[in-house]
Amino acid sequence: MEKVEYIDINGTEHFFIEYETDPQFPVILYVHGGPGLAESLVGWEIAGYTEKIYNWIFYDQRGAGRTYYKSPDGLVSYEDIYRDLDAIVRMLYERYNKKIYIMAHNWGTVPAIRYVRENPGFIAGYIGNSQIADMVNVAKIRCARAKELALSAGCKRDAKAVDKLSEATEGTFCRDRLTKKQITKLNVLLSKYNIASGTDRLLMKKIPTNPLYDMVDLRILMSGPKISYKLNEYMRSVNLFDEDKKYEVPMMFITGNWDYQYPYKTAEAYMEQLSAPYKRMAVIEDATYDAMYEKPEEFWTAVREFIKA
Repeated sequence: MEKVEYIDINGTEHFFIEYETDPQFPVILYVHGGPGLAESLVGWEIAGYTEKIYNWIFYDQRGAGRTYYKSPDGLVSYEDIYRDLDAIVRMLYERYNKKIYIMAHNWGTVPAIRYVRENPGFIAGYIGNSQIADMVNVAKIRCARAKELALSAGCKRDAKAVDKLSEATEGTFCRDRLTKKQITKLNVLLSKYNIASGTDRLLMKKIPTNPLYDMVDLRILMSGPKISYKLNEYMRSVNLFDEDKKYEVPMMFITGNWDYQYPYKTAEAYMEQLSAPYKRMAVIEDATYDAMYEKPEEFWTAVREFIKA
């Protein structure tokens, strides 16, 4: 059963869509990506693959989706997002009287995985979809992939462009060491080879298919990132390898083998280093960071197997 409502969280009305099957079944809270790009309007499709065995809760973060118009003036901070997540988890824990699962997507994996680590008493398990592990050094991995694809395509000029960007930054690809012209060149190269283009294309196509969608949602999609850009700046500083790697709940990372938006190899390396009572890395073949839309059967089979285990 679909339920749509606004709930006051820390003084801001947050937009929720809930798909409740049976209160006795596992509860999954979905923490969307972006920043500023809500995914509640694709909840009907996500929940549709498992709605007979799970209860799903989707919400639009502060500054995103339909919560955008309810958000106070000013820029959204990481602390805002984390504090809201804490209040929502506690609300659901009290409502269902049991621990809940969290599934987070790209940007959402940053506050979510930290929350799980710091508040295991409320959490039954964690699923990081296109998990962010190290954004400090991500440019090197992305550019190495771009050069690999350029050489495979016989485009030596693009490969040389990557080498020049490497030389200009002493191999770091740090944007602070690049001119505006070089940054533009870097963005063009990554976009050309579909690496870290910054847009969830399949998500953008699926949102308008929801019966709840109207034109105001399109305006929100364009406006949300405007007050969430500080979150993008914050995200570039995240490196989970430098943080505590001990988790007290079952952990799963899942993504496609072509995910270079948030490189799956980095998430895989982090999964190997973290400690947890149960952990699983699921890599979907021939899929990107949009694996749950590109290969839904394989994706949701892996998720169901994790929760069952």
